[in-house]
Amino acid sequence: MKRIGLLTLLIFNLNLVIGQVTRREAERNEVKGVVVDENNQPIPYVNIWVENENIGTTSEEDGTFTLPVSETKRICFSALGYETRIVSATNVKSVVLYPKTLALNEVVIEKRKGTQEIVIGDFSGIKLNSGVTNTGQDNVHVWAKFIRYNEKIKAHPFIESIEFVTNSKLKNALLRIRIFNVNNEGLPIGDEVEEDILVSIKKGEKNNIVDLAKYNIKIPEEGIMIGFEYLKLEQNKYEYNYIIEGEKESQKRFRYEPSIKGFYPGDKTLMILNRDGSPRSAGNGNIEIALKIKLSN
Repeated sequence: MKRIGLLTLLIFNLNLVIGQVTRREAERNEVKGVVVDENNQPIPYVNIWVENENIGTTSEEDGTFTLPVSETKRICFSALGYETRIVSATNVKSVVLYPKTLALNEVVIEKRKGTQEIVIGDFSGIKLNSGVTNTGQDNVHVWAKFIRYNEKIKAHPFIESIEFVTNSKLKNALLRIRIFNVNNEGLPIGDEVEEDILVSIKKGEKNNIVDLAKYNIKIPEEGIMIGFEYLKLEQNKYEYNYIIEGEKESQKRFRYEPSIKGFYPGDKTLMILNRDGSPRSAGNGNIEIALKIKLSN
């Protein structure tokens, strides 16, 4: 009995030592910092990820961030309207981002008439029996819907507003709207709007209308892509208990809110993008995001 007791004590002490080593190792494999502009003002909601890896986060409202990564890695920082920076993980205590230099001579502003308006994608009367989420994925992404050019859009090419439906377990989840230009193959090639378009999502199932008129977005012949980007913020993280069939104890799981309502079947216009706008996959079958777009001439 004494030998068994001694063995138990040794195992307990060994587990304690292993646990302490594991915690110290985790702390060593974590970097913290803040992202600021050239005036030392914090930049919120910056996309931060490990170069060539699907490990990332989003800076908080005060510009701070924590990233579970070793100091041997290189970290990428990207924010709309700012130059992307790649720095060593050992130098992220304070990262300065500088505004992009725009080639104004290449920008052509076309004045819209605004005398006629149409709506495309009206989901009124459609049962929203599906949707998309960020369930269980620590590496948040962008759900993007491709808008194909047609004769109606040709006559009314300017985006006035968008409307979509969300369902959130949290009171004030934050979602970023991205507008992507696309090439002839319908693949994203960069942001059309170099400015944060943030939507505060209320709890429960809600309609959201976002006014985009001030951005003067004209849909070209290649079409355009409207993206919904999940932000890896504490205010967006929803934890819940999940019970697996046949198991007695539940597992702690999480997702980043909100879910975006849609319907099934759709016409395969949905893609999953990385936060830098590059395609991650072809999307989720033929689920269609319920997206209403108001256009004008």
